[in-house]
Amino acid sequence: MKLQLSLEWFLNPDHLPLIAGIELGWYREAGLELELLVPDDHYDGLATTVSGDIAFACNEPLHMIDADRPGLKALGCFFETDGGILLQRAAGARLLAGGTVRLASPVAGGVTDAIAVEILSRWCRQQGAAFDPAQVVIESAGFEHLANLRAGFDGAWLCFANFEGVEARLAGMDAHFIATQDVGLHNFSALELFTSQVFLDRHRDVVDTVVRLIGQGAQLCRDDPAQAAKLWYGYSNTQPDALMDAILADTCPRLVGPVQRDAERWRGMWAQFDALGLSQVDRAGYDALYA
Repeated sequence: MKLQLSLEWFLNPDHLPLIAGIELGWYREAGLELELLVPDDHYDGLATTVSGDIAFACNEPLHMIDADRPGLKALGCFFETDGGILLQRAAGARLLAGGTVRLASPVAGGVTDAIAVEILSRWCRQQGAAFDPAQVVIESAGFEHLANLRAGFDGAWLCFANFEGVEARLAGMDAHFIATQDVGLHNFSALELFTSQVFLDRHRDVVDTVVRLIGQGAQLCRDDPAQAAKLWYGYSNTQPDALMDAILADTCPRLVGPVQRDAERWRGMWAQFDALGLSQVDRAGYDALYA
């Protein structure tokens, strides 16, 4: 059976739990052929999964609550990191002094912008500084976060510690990494696996197999980072370099396996953002993701 799984964005080591089973032939042995799709829009994978055009997608848990997507089913988390805003230190000082900062975001607009502003508001208060939302300007600029900072942006939003955090450290960039948990917000920098209610009803055995193999891939890569690196470079058809080696070393311990369907894992995220007026999904809508 041929299956397609849409990634949330570009291929990167966060997807090693998916890559392992493809490279090692586990899906083939199970009578399955899994193809990873790189979408041309940050939300395409979820939309095409719900519509039944593809079987699976992965995306950040935040997208479980930023819009109501009836028919979408969450299957479990296979990767979790720390995430937030990478803010140039000089820009941070300017913000604390009452000045404005300009953030680059891959998905500017709506709920994600509001969360970025909430993070900076809390960070300023922690430093004893006043804050006005008008101090933050957010622009859509893609996922090349460090390139955006070098191009003149003061900060980048939706950064992952295991990727941009590592990249900034190796580049010697003088910047704050302000993670959600640093300011008292629930983490959502992770990847959850999704399918549709229709596919789950029709092919529950296939879903169970894919979930099991992704979890198996996460465990293998976490337990054997050297093999994980070989799998990454082989599948991505890239050559080893110091930056990617460091990203791989930081990523592997953050992989989650076995993959378990757990409504409680992100309930705190939903409840907190709902209380802040930032969730577009009510309690019933959240529960339906796991029903």
